[in-house]
Amino acid sequence: LDDLSDFQEEEEEEDEQRQEATTNSVYDDEADGNDDGGGNAKTTGDNDSSLDGSDDAAASNSQPPSRPRLLDDLSLQRHLSLIQSDQDSKPSADGPATTNNTNATDRDQDRQQNNLILQSNRHLLSLTHEIQRTHLHLRKLYHPKFPELEELLTEPFQYRQAIGILQNEMDVTLVNDRLNDVLTSNQIITISVAGSTTSGRPLTAAELSRVNDACLYLDRLQRTQTALRSFVQSKMERWAPSTCALVGPAIASLLLSATGGLAELAKIPACNLQLLGKTKWTSASRAGLATQTRVQHAGYLMECELVTGVPSFLRMKALKAVAGKLALAVRADYVNWE
Repeated sequence: LDDLSDFQEEEEEEDEQRQEATTNSVYDDEADGNDDGGGNAKTTGDNDSSLDGSDDAAASNSQPPSRPRLLDDLSLQRHLSLIQSDQDSKPSADGPATTNNTNATDRDQDRQQNNLILQSNRHLLSLTHEIQRTHLHLRKLYHPKFPELEELLTEPFQYRQAIGILQNEMDVTLVNDRLNDVLTSNQIITISVAGSTTSGRPLTAAELSRVNDACLYLDRLQRTQTALRSFVQSKMERWAPSTCALVGPAIASLLLSATGGLAELAKIPACNLQLLGKTKWTSASRAGLATQTRVQHAGYLMECELVTGVPSFLRMKALKAVAGKLALAVRADYVNWE
């Protein structure tokens, strides 16, 4: 028994020694890990601080890139100069060139005229997209001053004219007389009520300067669009006689500018032709407008004489009939020209 007790005591002492050795090794490993971790943490902190410094420097030195403007495009400028030179030159004889025409000069002129019209339609489509982008940019700039106005006036040029009159004036009633030149009485009343309860604030001088720059650029876009549409309208009776005979050269040029050309217009079915040029209405913009002046699901074709010349309760039926005939006329013009 004494030998057994001595053996147990020796085993307990050995176990205690092994536990102490294990504990010491663990403490040593943790100490080494803490030393390495501290160094890594310091290095990481240095890297983070250097990254933050570089980000701050980049943010301070770099400004958001300005969006390229369409009117600065060299191809559009060259096209406008070609149109101006064509209008200044002597106009050619009316009527398309016949297949028996052997005059090479006339054929070259016809080909040049066709290319000008095709390019004009493409540029008109690009101008439409640029006007929409500029309108959105203008709404963003003027939103701090009058956030409700963008919902009340959804048409880009009407919105721009209202901004040109309102500017930084917080009391809308003081400029009602000037608004009568660009807006209807119902719209003015709605804007006056919204302006009296608006959550906007006066713009700073820098913000107002950016708003006015966007307004001037929108005016330039409108003048360029008008010039291109006038050129296309003057040539429409020659290149699309059936379409012009049905809806007139003015409506035909609007349809071509909205689609990009006669080939693209010929691919659109009749049910979608009556929606080309449709104005987007919102619940806020409808609030101040009379219901008699609004026509749902109608675009440029609603201004056609064949539609406006019938009673109001028959205009939608007339619009559908004109759209169906227009689809045939456009395809006939496209096939004949090709």
